[in-house]
Amino acid sequence: MKIKLILSILFFIIFVTPVQSAIIRGGITFSVSEARKISFHNIPYKIPTDSFYNFRKFKKDFGVKYTKTLFSDNTFCITPKNSMYTYYYSEQGNLWLIQTKIAQNKYSKYARYNTDGLLDSVILDVGNNEQFVFDVNKKLVAHWIGKNGYDENGELFGTRD
Repeated sequence: MKIKLILSILFFIIFVTPVQSAIIRGGITFSVSEARKISFHNIPYKIPTDSFYNFRKFKKDFGVKYTKTLFSDNTFCITPKNSMYTYYYSEQGNLWLIQTKIAQNKYSKYARYNTDGLLDSVILDVGNNEQFVFDVNKKLVAHWIGKNGYDENGELFGTRD
């Protein structure tokens, strides 16, 4: 009886292997140079500013519903419902950037303009809460992964809600 028990235990140890599983996550991976090339393809370097006049100073009631995003440096942005624009404000509520969606295919591309309508930066949203931000000179300014923003050296510089 002891021999049968010992043989049974040995059988399970030798012939039954543990089952393991792995989750494979797919997606598009971009290098910084690929993201830069895609970001600046067909980007207008100037836009008219007359339609942004009403948004120059933040008011809690613009007469439209909007979503608000707060940043760790006390700046914030609002996106009016059903609008292609996002407005970025200083801590004091002064408009400093206007963002517009340029393209949406496998990824989304946004251009940011200063209050004079001149290109300030370009954002490439590659999905999975990951964005590349380039300045007008095509230098990587930020690489956002989830709620964390990293500089060109991979150092955490800020967060967002």
